[in-house]
Amino acid sequence: MGVSVFDVFRRVLPDSGQHKGTSNCQDKECLKSTREGKPFCSMHIEQAPYIKNILRQLADRNEEAKLLEKRSARLDPDSFFIRETLLLLRTKDFTSKALGRHFAMSNYAAKRLIAQMHRDGLAKEIKTGSDVTISGLGERDLREPEE
Repeated sequence: MGVSVFDVFRRVLPDSGQHKGTSNCQDKECLKSTREGKPFCSMHIEQAPYIKNILRQLADRNEEAKLLEKRSARLDPDSFFIRETLLLLRTKDFTSKALGRHFAMSNYAAKRLIAQMHRDGLAKEIKTGSDVTISGLGERDLREPEE
């Protein structure tokens, strides 16, 4: 039998390191195997530290969205919505309606977010008829807050 083209490639090309074989799921009661060196099977993937972190961030985001719907609640200055809005404002200004669509939140919650950011000196609030626009502060929003 002759040598196949694939055998030649296997000898010539370096190993990518991607094929790490199979291992057992790290869940104590699971008997399934995983591929590519993953620690958990698809039924227990939420136990992986990276996935736990993502799920925690999503839960925090949902709590912040609920806070924005309440009249007297305030977001932490390091909250998801404030950080993300500051990043968005580096590209362009947003109306409350556009910001609400981007974050899948109500217009009321978006207006509350804009008002808080304006009060905290993180952005400019510009009233435009029945809507409100949020504008960045340029370089000022990139600097560390002064004490």
